[in-house]
Formats: sequence, C-alpha cells, structure tokens
Amino acid sequence: MNVQVKVWFEEDGRPVFGEGRYMLLKTIEREGSISKAAKKLNMSFKSAWAHLGRAEENLGIKLLERSRGGTGGGYTVLTERAKNLLHIYECLNADVKEYSENKFTALVRNEGC
Repeated sequence: MNVQVKVWFEEDGRPVFGEGRYMLLKTIEREGSISKAAKKLNMSFKSAWAHLGRAEENLGIKLLERSRGGTGGGYTVLTERAKNLLHIYECLNADVKEYSENKFTALVRNEGC
C-alpha cells in the first residue's frame, strides 16, 4: 500500500493550476508547439488552447510567447513567468510527495504522529 497526493494552486477558492496544466506546459516546452503538445497528450488543439487561455486569465500572467507559422514555421515558447511557475510547482510537488511518503511509512510502522 502507498499514499497518493495531489498539489494544485487556487485563487479565491477556484483551482488555477495543477497537474494537467503543468503537463501541458511541460509538453509545449519540449515540443515547441501547442498543436504538437496537444497531440502528444491526446487532446484537441481547441481544448489545449482553452486550458491555456483560462490559466492565463485565472493566474493573471502570460504563459506563452507565440509566433504563427510561415516560411520558417511557427513556434511557441514559455515565458519566464511560466518557467518560474513550473519550477515552483515541481519543487512543491516533490516536497509534498516526499513528506507524505515518509509520514505514511512512519504511521504504518506505528511510529506515531
């Protein structure tokens, strides 16, 4: 048996960032494209675009710099604020998981709270 935890950020009681948006941004960072990222995550471009738009609106920050296609092709890169948000999420998520696993193990071994 093991413990599972989820981390997400809320603003005024509503979720604004979590695992799904984290994965979408990380995949965009790797692929350099919203459409390629959506395809990798088995979601439609429209759905990916909607998630990103809501995230930018709810967070009040710009997450992506975009350039439409042309002779050289388009690209999408994360803003510095988006990269910082990913870093914060990764660090906090890792710490919460490590704490939860250690605490769970201690409780299972009857080591007390």
